[in-house]
Amino acid sequence: MFGFCMDLRRRCPPDVSLHMAASRPRAGSGTHVWASLSNLVQGSALKQRSRTAEEPGAAPMRNHLAKRHAAVAGLSLGLLAVLCLSPSLLGNRVSKAVGGLGAADPALLWVAGIAFAGMSICGALAWRAALAASGSPLPVVDASARYAVGCGVNAIAPAHVGSAVRVALFGRVTNGGCWTVGGAAAAVGVTRFVWLGALIAIGSAGGVLPRWPLLVIVALVGGAGALAIAAQRFSLPARLDRLLASFRSLAASPRDLAIVAGWALAGAVAKVAAASAVVAALGIDNPLRAALVVVPAVELAGFLPITPGNIGLASAAVALALGSQGVESGTALSAGIAFGAVELLTGMTIGAAGALALAGPWVRPYIRVAAVGAAAGVAAIAFGATVLLPAV
Repeated sequence: MFGFCMDLRRRCPPDVSLHMAASRPRAGSGTHVWASLSNLVQGSALKQRSRTAEEPGAAPMRNHLAKRHAAVAGLSLGLLAVLCLSPSLLGNRVSKAVGGLGAADPALLWVAGIAFAGMSICGALAWRAALAASGSPLPVVDASARYAVGCGVNAIAPAHVGSAVRVALFGRVTNGGCWTVGGAAAAVGVTRFVWLGALIAIGSAGGVLPRWPLLVIVALVGGAGALAIAAQRFSLPARLDRLLASFRSLAASPRDLAIVAGWALAGAVAKVAAASAVVAALGIDNPLRAALVVVPAVELAGFLPITPGNIGLASAAVALALGSQGVESGTALSAGIAFGAVELLTGMTIGAAGALALAGPWVRPYIRVAAVGAAAGVAAIAFGATVLLPAV
């Protein structure tokens, strides 16, 4: 992970320009009709570049993920595929839990997937608000696409590699580069910790979760406040000043702070809704109460991201949290597997959508239209096969 961060530092120079000429399609030797169609496509909204252009010297987007990280992601996906095809390799208990997914309500699992997607959008808007407060406004679609790519990489690679890729992508279009983006991400993380602390307090009151994470969260929030005050009162070195730009801006503007905190709260609510939908899909009573225990357990497990999408640890955290609520062990494990699987698939889907949205200068418009149409068709067929046909 340290090596990756060093690569990321080399690829994200501290001084980032905000303008790059849009790539033009290759000149062709086609007929006059083809040239007219090409001009029409180039003038359409689909082909127009975002007003936030990337710097001319920015590395190609594919270089943000080193070969070794791509290899780890591929190996992880291969291992997950083997385990999905042969769950018996993990023992009879896991195999029975996977078999128990057949009793889950597909419609509620779709609701959970939509909630997970909404959580990612809220995260993107929180990052966008923090960067806007520090002087780098971004279009909603552009910010959402860059954030989504990070979600997709996190779904297939361990160790929060996607978070570093996300910082690199935002650093290409942000004043101050990766230093400013890193500070904005930290500021958003502090607001998320506040809402996480509220959920942990609920779990601790029920005797399900320990109380010590609350002390850690209080210390982190207090340290963030001290940094914000220091950034306002003292002259800092250039890089450190860019790193703390979001802290300084949010401390000086209660309105911007409220916007960031509001989007972080909306993301937390979306994750609770996703957990509630998964729990309800397995027929577990009091799904909202169970979700209020499941979400902080999953968040705490996320501090050790040793698997792609944290799928194994997250599933175990869900199973343990539900087991503490008196849920039968087999059903609790099925819910944990369903939670991890839906979150993983949603992350991969929105990651692919984000990559497609950012690929405008390198992919011809009709290819993008075909990809979007194919994805929509697959989603419609999957929804019909899992929800509509069983209802009929």
